[in-house]
Amino acid sequence: MSISPTHKNGFLDKAVAGVHWTAEKLHQCSAWLILSAARLTYRIIHPMPWSIRLGVFSTLWACLLVLYWMKGYDSLIGAAGFTHQHLTLLGKTRILDLYHTFVNLALALAVIMSVAAIMAFLRKSFSLVILRLSAGLMGLYTLAMLYFFCRIPSLLFAANDKSVDKSFRNELWIDGFTIWFLPAVFVSVFLLITWLNSSRKFYFGAPCEFELPGDRVLSNIKTHGGDPVFRTSLYWAAFIHFFFIFLLPLIIMGGWRWMTPYGVPKGSGVQNPGDPVVKMIRIKKPKKKPRQLFVLNPNSAILFYRPDIAESKVMMNVDEATEDKYEATGAEGKGKLGKGGGTKGGWPNGMEGAKIRFIRLKYEGGDWDQCMGVGADYNFLIKFNSLTGFKIADKTEAVDILDLKRFPRNSAPPFIYITGSSKINVGQKEIKTLRWYCLEEGGMIFADNGGGDFDYNFRSLIQRTFPEMQLIDISNDDIIYRQPYSFPNGAPPLWHHSGTRAMGLKYNGRWILFYHQGDIKDAWKDGHSGASKFLTEQAYKLGVNVVNYSFNQYMDLHFKP
Repeated sequence: MSISPTHKNGFLDKAVAGVHWTAEKLHQCSAWLILSAARLTYRIIHPMPWSIRLGVFSTLWACLLVLYWMKGYDSLIGAAGFTHQHLTLLGKTRILDLYHTFVNLALALAVIMSVAAIMAFLRKSFSLVILRLSAGLMGLYTLAMLYFFCRIPSLLFAANDKSVDKSFRNELWIDGFTIWFLPAVFVSVFLLITWLNSSRKFYFGAPCEFELPGDRVLSNIKTHGGDPVFRTSLYWAAFIHFFFIFLLPLIIMGGWRWMTPYGVPKGSGVQNPGDPVVKMIRIKKPKKKPRQLFVLNPNSAILFYRPDIAESKVMMNVDEATEDKYEATGAEGKGKLGKGGGTKGGWPNGMEGAKIRFIRLKYEGGDWDQCMGVGADYNFLIKFNSLTGFKIADKTEAVDILDLKRFPRNSAPPFIYITGSSKINVGQKEIKTLRWYCLEEGGMIFADNGGGDFDYNFRSLIQRTFPEMQLIDISNDDIIYRQPYSFPNGAPPLWHHSGTRAMGLKYNGRWILFYHQGDIKDAWKDGHSGASKFLTEQAYKLGVNVVNYSFNQYMDLHFKP
């Protein structure tokens, strides 16, 4: 049955009318919310005298400026995800020195705002002059802030560094403008109210004979000028542009939920602190003594009988005992873990003051947090601190797979831990994110079989994520078993739910997956599930090796010499 063109046009007209009606209602609802918020603010503030309004405003700005002076420089570096290479490039332009000076000026401006806050409570004409001056200085300072937020990404992009493309520059611009916008609005309001006739009357004792700039702007906003329809359309056009250019990209990129940059400790260390050695306990096979030959006198009355002792079982037991027994150990050394050859430990391109964090993946359908939270994972962090001396986070973390893309560039977790004992339900978007994390961002999955159906479900997940790859055995001589602790027989099998060997996936010469099939976290948790002290220690040290490997690979990928 065909549909006539008339019916088609009628359906389209109704659909368009429905969209228009929805947009109109949304428009009205948004306008009502904005006006309601403005009326409520007015009702709260209007009864207050000008001294309290301007005094509180100035005090708040003084506090914010002190906070900016204390943390403004480091916060910019951390939020932007600047690497050592980026800072080196920017250092050549001297822009960071200028920005550092600019941040230090915040303290001087905070002093001025504090003076203005005190003067606000003196009903003198010079009090308003000081308040106007301080508001003007705040306006100039805010404009200078916007200059730095725009100029720094531009200089990075102009340096033709491979790690800075247009998308990275644009992200920095959007982030910078988003941070700047709200303070700019409040500074504008502060400047506006100091140029109202009512505030002048409060401090001078009489209003001005002509309309002040603040009154003209406020009247224009209230009445929408000589062409209210045009002004309303202009407001909405500005809002729509702001939404699609700034807010929508933030929502799409998860900008409302920024992830704290993952910092690898900065410094210089060695991969084999103190030249760790392998302690071997070897039981040697006893040498067989040659058979003794006896010359017998057949005419002797003495019977010589030597029983034929079967040596097979005895030698089998000896063979088992002669297997080398290994213990991963590290001698007291001349330096701490890291790269660069120093003694204090850390990685040259790391982050100052960084703490080691343990982050695990959340997923639907299973017990992703099995024995985790305040258990096995934090016990491992405590042991990591004991073995390496690095600072550790106050608590462990759990993130959704999609959150991996919300970390700043070059500051994602070098490893992510996943465990459980049942289903792993993830969608196609999560699959793409996990693949991106491993192949492009340089991250590594540290998987641990918690028993049950985990092995089957995890292998299915890996097959979906990396269909072109196959899990392979990690050989005993792999570097992951040699730094900083040596495991000549590979990973301790522990409970070996699905196998005695650790498996992995390799991409471009680096492991992107380390899969322990023996529930390593059970040896980490309180009570260690009955494991001996020796096995528990081995489990902790294996974890240190995996984390160390992930740090090395991540830093090498992002900071190639």
